[in-house]
Amino acid sequence: MKRTILMTGTVLLLFNTLIGLIISFYPLFNCIMTDLSIAISTALIYYTASDRLDDGYKIGLIWLFSFTGFIRTICCILLPQETGNNIPLIIAAGILLVEILLLTISIALLSKK
Repeated sequence: MKRTILMTGTVLLLFNTLIGLIISFYPLFNCIMTDLSIAISTALIYYTASDRLDDGYKIGLIWLFSFTGFIRTICCILLPQETGNNIPLIIAAGILLVEILLLTISIALLSKK
């Protein structure tokens, strides 16, 4: 499962990078932010799958991180070029914060057992 997660993340990362290089109207800023979002999602899902969390936590968090990673990636694709007052960037950062908080809380609950 862990190898599948890494391979899927790598393929998505390479696909996005190739699309960014081929399509001229796909801005470099969006391509880099989307690559970063895919890499973070892959890392979160891989860590969740390889950690010693209970199976219920693993399944729920992997599905949640996949869904929120997709939403975060869509936000990164739709980012405007300026960083000031950038609503999709704020949404993507908020989603990332929630993901990290959920993973931290589940690890903390595991250590209290």
